[in-house]
Amino acid sequence: MIPVARPAYAPPRLDLTNPESPASLELAGIIAGLGGDGSPAVGTKFNAYSHKSVRDALQDMFHNKCAYCESQIAGSQDTDIEHYRPKGAVTEAAGHGVTHHGYWWLAMNWTNLVLSCMHCNQRRRQLILEAGMTEEQVRALIEADRTVSVGKLDSFPTEDSVWVTSHNCDVTMEKPLLIDPTRVDPDLHLEWVLNEEFSTVRARNSSPAGDASIRIYGLNRRRLTEDRMKKLLLLRISGNKALAVLNRAATAPDDAVAAVLQESAFDHLEVLRNHCADDQPFAGLARAYVRELESQIAAMRGP
Repeated sequence: MIPVARPAYAPPRLDLTNPESPASLELAGIIAGLGGDGSPAVGTKFNAYSHKSVRDALQDMFHNKCAYCESQIAGSQDTDIEHYRPKGAVTEAAGHGVTHHGYWWLAMNWTNLVLSCMHCNQRRRQLILEAGMTEEQVRALIEADRTVSVGKLDSFPTEDSVWVTSHNCDVTMEKPLLIDPTRVDPDLHLEWVLNEEFSTVRARNSSPAGDASIRIYGLNRRRLTEDRMKKLLLLRISGNKALAVLNRAATAPDDAVAAVLQESAFDHLEVLRNHCADDQPFAGLARAYVRELESQIAAMRGP
């Protein structure tokens, strides 16, 4: 997961400053039909957000990647227009005795929409890996078929189990535990495991938001972890080449040879930095690897 800048202006159909936009008309109609308990009328449909122009805008904003796991999705599979704050219900609220009809008033709000793969957004049985697992442990997990149900769906935990339940209240008073990469830098809450047999992600400094996001989005599900491992192996190839060439440069017979070798090392580093671009799958993983590699190089050069 990487930070993503959201365009300031919503797609025209979601422009809530325009009273005639589909989003404004939809919101006004829902509010007019609210029940006595503040819930939308039974059978309320949310159509303003589910339009090709909105999907296209989200695909551009997230570079055709899932906002949460960074898998490249839009070119090869269907994507979900995901509501960060769920529009129809809140799973955790019910468990705390809170009646929550969902953040229906944000169903057509541009700032509440992200692009998601179906695995992150929908509840599915997944085999989940943990940091530190060996290949033998993972094999045993697979053979035992120890899957768990993960995926966001209507999940929206908060730090203090307090939720806004009315469209008249300010949701910024909430303390969400799920990371929205358009609002929060994921690096504050997540860190990559780079030197083990599997490419897992863990909560940075035991961050509750990191822990909840990893668990609910299923960020360590088996197939996703395997895809990330392929990326990490490619990164290691270029990284190891860069380190090997720099070691040779350090013992070169003269400055001219050292300069040639250093230039070769810089070429390998440039390849690595290309993997860190916003539009690359698993750019968060790549950036963490490059930061670690740069620390190794700095240590080689000394004070």
